[in-house]
Amino acid sequence: MHNNFIKHFIVGLIIFSNFSFGKEFDELFTIYEPIENSSKIEKSINSSFNNMVYRLSGSDSPSNIWKIINSGVTRKDFIISYSIKNIDDLSYLQVIFNQDFLISKFNELSIPIVGYSRPVIFFLIEIDSGSVSPYFLSADQSKNKIDNSFKSVLKSISKNRGIFLEIPVFDLQDRQTLSNMNILSSPSEYISSKYEFDELVKIKLTNLGLDNWQITGDIKSSLSSENLKNDLENIFLEYVQSITDKKLNDLKINTNRTVDTLVSISGISSYKDYIDSRDRLSKFIGISSIEILSLKNNIITYKIKTLGDMNTLINEIQNNSFLYITDSDSSKINIEYKK
Repeated sequence: MHNNFIKHFIVGLIIFSNFSFGKEFDELFTIYEPIENSSKIEKSINSSFNNMVYRLSGSDSPSNIWKIINSGVTRKDFIISYSIKNIDDLSYLQVIFNQDFLISKFNELSIPIVGYSRPVIFFLIEIDSGSVSPYFLSADQSKNKIDNSFKSVLKSISKNRGIFLEIPVFDLQDRQTLSNMNILSSPSEYISSKYEFDELVKIKLTNLGLDNWQITGDIKSSLSSENLKNDLENIFLEYVQSITDKKLNDLKINTNRTVDTLVSISGISSYKDYIDSRDRLSKFIGISSIEILSLKNNIITYKIKTLGDMNTLINEIQNNSFLYITDSDSSKINIEYKK
């Protein structure tokens, strides 16, 4: 009886994915596009659609945009609504896109998809300008224009590509601990140990004097003071774009293939548990449909059709905070639901 009752609430689901550590990019299908005034709406709509395609495909290649347009649709066909918003005294066109239509079009055209869960790249950027003591770039403080050069690149790419590019935030205890460290201590290890991320990037920018600067660590380059701001932003932009391309490429789901998998979730002791666990699954972009097969002894079993292969689904589940894989084989995955 309970089983039949639940079946009435089951519908075909399009589901969104998780990765490695990752975090969910909540507004994946909402783009905030800078706009000068209302006369520029059409331009901003076109730009927002392009960025939506870049974000969902994990690629900044314009070929996917033209593939979609050449299929007989317009950019506006994918838009649910748009409005002008004021954020931090700047005007943005907020464009909300139709998730289901976009995904179906991507599937139709065999364009790979990257889901809600996006990698976290953590940047430890040490700056030694020579005018103040060396310090690490932080989200809560800017000491000079160099800081803003780094931050503007991270903010722009994070927003446009849908990826978490993070720098530390220091409280009073952190600052005191860092200031008391000696040559036997590792500030970078102390800072990085306080955060979770998929990849750590270490960079140091040093003023060598005589109008010369040097970048060491994961980026290596020499710069002159004359063109420091532009050269620094260009070098950093190129690097961040490259690492973003790599991390998102690893997450792409092959929409040309599907596989059926049995998924059993234990720990379902109430209807609320069923709804909550199903909602967790509904954030996975890798699943094109889900069908309930049984509910017995607090275990609910689904037949799930997954885009790509079974590893796509395993990777998604492994990185969800509420769903834990207890066992799996070539055709079945057992999961424990934790409230």
